[in-house]
Amino acid sequence: MVNEIRFLHNEKSLVEEINKETGPQFQEYYVRFAAENGLDLAKLNAQNSDIIDKLYGKKAPKISPEEFPDFENASAAALVLYIGESEEPETEYSDTQDDLEIHESFKKLFKRLALKLHPDKVGRQVTIEQGMENLVLFKEAKSALDEKKYFVLLDLAERFRVTQSRNYKQQIRWMKRESQRINLTIHKEKDTYNYLFSESETDEQKNVLVRRFILQLFKIHV
Repeated sequence: MVNEIRFLHNEKSLVEEINKETGPQFQEYYVRFAAENGLDLAKLNAQNSDIIDKLYGKKAPKISPEEFPDFENASAAALVLYIGESEEPETEYSDTQDDLEIHESFKKLFKRLALKLHPDKVGRQVTIEQGMENLVLFKEAKSALDEKKYFVLLDLAERFRVTQSRNYKQQIRWMKRESQRINLTIHKEKDTYNYLFSESETDEQKNVLVRRFILQLFKIHV
């Protein structure tokens, strides 16, 4: 399960990075396609602001004609719009009692790791080079705790022979829930125009995607 969680986190980061990098590319293609097909995007955005806001789940970014060429500075999230019908706003995730207890157990593990890694605790027991490396690992451990990437703490605990909590059944329950949560996030990120644009290999595939985007935004068949 630990390896599965690690893999899913890596996949999630990769998909998010793809969406971020592809955003300006999709926007450039979309704006060019609209211009070639005689669509006035500034006018359409103004006329359909309510629909756009609903689909984005927030106020859509205002795009004026003079801003269209500035693709390098375009917001990568500007066109991360999900395929299909608009969805109801997601309910905010709240931790279960299991989640809270798991976090507390890993917080204790982090403190035990700190005794092995933090310069104030290790002192002169290690070389300067080793101390610097340990400080980097300490910061990674702190970040992992904050981001609930507990597999990083488990790896460090094994590496430095730090005693782990024995709440194995609770950890397994948490890992199953975490696996489901990350899988849903990955699926949602892959179901965006940005991601699908990154997988489009031909102009025809890109045109079909942009037509679908325009239809969803403006109810216009191009």
